[in-house]
Amino acid sequence: MANWSQDHDLVYLFMCVSFLADGEVDDAEKEAMRGNVKVMLPNVSDDNYQSMEDAVLEKFVSLGSDDARKEQYKVSLDAVHSKYDGNAEDLFKVVKNLAYIARADDDIHENEVELIETAVNKWNMNDKISLMNTGKSLFVDFNG
Repeated sequence: MANWSQDHDLVYLFMCVSFLADGEVDDAEKEAMRGNVKVMLPNVSDDNYQSMEDAVLEKFVSLGSDDARKEQYKVSLDAVHSKYDGNAEDLFKVVKNLAYIARADDDIHENEVELIETAVNKWNMNDKISLMNTGKSLFVDFNG
């Protein structure tokens, strides 16, 4: 995909937790995604965000299967890890934002937890990040 950047990979992670987990993106999750991008990428304008989201959605749809989307999720995890140079505090913020998106609709789906745990594992942060799932909410603590 032309002009794909590490910022796109970050949006892709957010989209996967929003959509791949339960097959739908509600308005609360969309707003959570947009708000979290503003936190993680404060210099991205609304127009640039919309272009990024459109490109990410196009890629997400073009992958065609959940297996292909999960593989891209892992590729995007590597890219985001590189974007933040493996900085534990920045990666914790990403995990925290993924959890925020997961709980935006007041329902924590097991696939959402699985995707977030995949990020924690892939980034070798099991000893730094703990997740607590209450079923209605998902909390993330940093032990770094």
